[in-house]
Amino acid sequence: MSYDHQEIGDFASEADARDWAERNGLELRDLHLRARGERSVTLSVRRSALGDSAPSDLSYGRRTGFF
Repeated sequence: MSYDHQEIGDFASEADARDWAERNGLELRDLHLRARGERSVTLSVRRSALGDSAPSDLSYGRRTGFF
């Protein structure tokens, strides 16, 4: 079964992305990590796990690993 994911942002490592997800109360099974180059990853989260329906706020109020 395919799920719709929302891209959250880029992180320096997979561990950083997983730490962010844990701090935001997301289950690991709802995450999709994609390598970006050699040293970073892009995190996407299953939309149903986000619990928000505001399509205008692409990050759903969450911040990426980079500032």
